[in-house]
This record gives sequence, structure tokens and C-alpha cells, in this order.
Amino acid sequence: MRNYLESVDSEWFSQRLSRVLIVVLLAFAVMFVRLLYLQVVEGRELRRLSEINSIRLQDMDAPRGLIFDRHGRMLVDNRPSFNLHIVPKDARPLDATLEKLSRYVDESAEELGARIRNAKRQGAYKPILLKEDVGRDTLAAIEVHKYDLPGVVVNVAPRRHYLYHEHAVHLIGYMGEISPEELQCDPYADCKAGDFIGKFGIEKVQESLLRGRRGGRQVEVNANGQIIRILDTVEAEPGQNLFLTIDHELQATAERLIEGLAGAVVAVDPNNGEILVLASSPTYDPNLFVVGMTRDNWQSLINNPFRPLENKAVQALYPPASTYKIVTTIAGLEEGVITPATTYFCPGHYRYGNRTYRCWRRGGHGEVGV
Repeated sequence: MRNYLESVDSEWFSQRLSRVLIVVLLAFAVMFVRLLYLQVVEGRELRRLSEINSIRLQDMDAPRGLIFDRHGRMLVDNRPSFNLHIVPKDARPLDATLEKLSRYVDESAEELGARIRNAKRQGAYKPILLKEDVGRDTLAAIEVHKYDLPGVVVNVAPRRHYLYHEHAVHLIGYMGEISPEELQCDPYADCKAGDFIGKFGIEKVQESLLRGRRGGRQVEVNANGQIIRILDTVEAEPGQNLFLTIDHELQATAERLIEGLAGAVVAVDPNNGEILVLASSPTYDPNLFVVGMTRDNWQSLINNPFRPLENKAVQALYPPASTYKIVTTIAGLEEGVITPATTYFCPGHYRYGNRTYRCWRRGGHGEVGV
């Protein structure tokens, strides 16, 4: 009887042990298959995601070329702009991060969230612009609390600055954000959405010369998206500087003389045809296009009856007046219709058809020679 009980216990234990071994083997088999799947089948994709989490590529905007007058006086410069960005993948929890961030910027968490939702995403880890050109107080507050703001970064970019504001604006022009249509054009093949390009004047005509070439850097970041170290850098190539033929002092004098009027002044060097002055009035401040124009600013420009956006030196239509006498006189001499000795009597008016054109001098000029 005792031997029988011992054999039963031994058989029961063997069955239990076999079942445990089967469960253990199955568990190891599942783990092995899973590891095989992760490392062989999904290995390349998981490695790519891991590198994205730790290594990022950042663009570096090229400083735009400066603009000088004929004597080397700087007219257009670049200044640093501190732009606030966020990487939503790093800013977890996003709502809490935006709530904290709203304490340091003049916008609510709801407004910041709406800006993220409306942004055009170009990648999971691409930063989204929240606010441009933040002040130094805001910048200092964000830098002090950056460990409480995961995914929030402040990037420094060069921004155009017109030193004399309304000075020579119709000649120099202004910059604006590139449009979707312009992005499809070959001259802007190296641009991306959000870039600023020349929209008018010299800024537009010499865009390829002034723009430069964008650089970049490869950085390693931590779990909060904060930079740990810079791995590699490709320096941006600054745009070329541009020297104009205009004279700053003469230009300022001409603009002072026509201030408050609608008109233009152009001064040309007769020896070589260089433009010394090209002034149009009224003027406007091109910095408004760079920093962001309000609706009221824009309405005041387009509703102004004197059309300040128009370059009256090259776009407006004016009667040629007495300057055209030189053209008609030379034509008459070449055709033999008149000679250098020909004279005409000016009675103070000229009748053509059913219309009478008056001379500026009452009573006329009398006998007038070539």
C-alpha cells in the first residue's frame, strides 16, 4: 500500500512538473518570437525612431546680405530675432506645458494650442512656431524655467532691419513671407514655408544675390527635447552685400523737399547714368512688413488716396511738360522741319482742335527760338 501511494505521488508530481515546463517553454518561445520580430523585422524602423528621439537636424538661416549707399553708409542691416517654437512630441503632457508657457508669454494656453493645431506639420519632431521676435524679458523667463517646459525651444534667426525706416523705401523695397505659389518656382527652390523673401524693389530684384545659403546642425537631445551636445555643423553662407549708386545725403534731402506731397524726384549723374536719387512720396516704413503688419496699418496704406505703395518715380504717369521740348526739337532738327534759327511766337495759348492749351505765363513768351 505504501509503495502504491509513493508511485501515485511521483506520477502526480511528474505531471505537474511537465505542465510547468510546458508553460515556461511556451513563455520563452513567445519572448523569443517577439524579440526576433522586433530586431529582425522591425529593427530598422525602431532604430530610425530611436535616432529621431535622440538626434535631430536643425536648420540655420543664412544672414541676408547688407545694403549700402555709394559711400558705404549702411542702409539695411540684420538683427537677431528670438522665435519661440515647440515640439509637441517632446512637450508631454502638452496641455500642462502650454499652461505653464502661457504664464510667460502674452497669450493663453487655448491660443497656443490653436496655433499648434493649425500649423502645417512637416514631421513628428519638427518644431512649430508659436511666437516670433519675443522680447528679452520673455526670453529670460523661458530660459530660467526651461526645465519645466519640455519641448519648448527658442531659436535665434536673423531678421531684416531698415535702419532709416522710410528712407529710400521705394528703391530698396521690403520683404514678406513666401507664398505657396512662389514655393513652386525655380528661383525659390531652396526656400521653405515661412521663409521671408524680397517682395519689392532691390530686395526682390537682387533676391538670389542677397539670400545666401541655409546651413544646419546635427544635435543630440534628451527626453525633453533639450540639446545635450552638437554633433556636426554645416555653417550657413551669408548673402552678398550690395552697394547702390544712390547718395544717402542727397536722397534724404530730396525726400525732405517732397515730404507731404505726392510726387517723385530722380537725380541722374549725366557722366555715367548712375542714379543718385530716387525718391517717391508719400512713403511708408518697410519694417512693418517684417515684424508683422496690423490690419489698421494695412488699411491706412491701401486706402491712402496718394498711394504710398506706388513707386511714383517709375510707376506713375505724369505729363512730360517742358522736358519733352528737347525730344521734339531734336526730332524737328533731324527731319529738317526746323533749323537752329527758327523762331515761333508764343501768345500764351495753343489751340488744337476744339481745345485751347494755356501757357504757364499769362500773355505768353513772345518770340521763342530753338
